[in-house]
Amino acid sequence: MKHEEARNYACPQTLAGGTPAPCIGMKCAAWRWAEPKWGSADQRRGYCGMAGEQKFPLNPENEHQG
Repeated sequence: MKHEEARNYACPQTLAGGTPAPCIGMKCAAWRWAEPKWGSADQRRGYCGMAGEQKFPLNPENEHQG
């Protein structure tokens, strides 16, 4: 997912505390990039490292990058 989409999901670290907080995306130390570094961060997809490894394919438009 793109980092700005992450705020639609609860941070797994906050779920145990009883009051879920939204994910802060690339501002979090657990954020992992799923695509190679190219262009701006707004175009790259990543995932929460606390939630496990990514399970989706890379963006087909960008798979040639790398």
